[in-house]
Amino acid sequence: MDRFDVIIVLGAAVWEGHRPSPALRRRLLHGVSLWKQGAADYLLVTGGLGEYPPAEARVMKTLATEEGVPPEKILSEDQSTSTFESGIHCAKIMQVRGWSTAVIVTDGYHLPRSLLVFRSRGITAEGSASDPGGNERSSRNRWFSMAREIIAYLWYQMRITAEKLSERV
Repeated sequence: MDRFDVIIVLGAAVWEGHRPSPALRRRLLHGVSLWKQGAADYLLVTGGLGEYPPAEARVMKTLATEEGVPPEKILSEDQSTSTFESGIHCAKIMQVRGWSTAVIVTDGYHLPRSLLVFRSRGITAEGSASDPGGNERSSRNRWFSMAREIIAYLWYQMRITAEKLSERV
């Protein structure tokens, strides 16, 4: 297995009553599994406040410690409300620590856009998709998610290109 500086677990919804959504739980448990396999020494959980409190990162940190990850091995970024913001904030955390490599954990359909964002921030990033298992999403929802991801990917690509062009001016 490759070694990375950090495993970054991208957030998903927190449900009422501080409960992790199935996607949040699945992503976090996959990140913990990679940590236990020795992919990196640290987890970086990222995600801010959504519809229900607390922040996604806070729920993930609690779950990770319950799964046996020592709290000192878990970093939290709890301000991001989008994948784009997660890339910006996590890159800053990594830069402060002198890190440059990460494995990004999210759902498979979300990986291309996630990797685009993190790589645009100078991070050498690989992706690892959490297994949705079963039939969590209906066929209609999968098509909607794929269409949303294509549009979001193109939007993010335009934002990144605009940033790079403005840096040259």
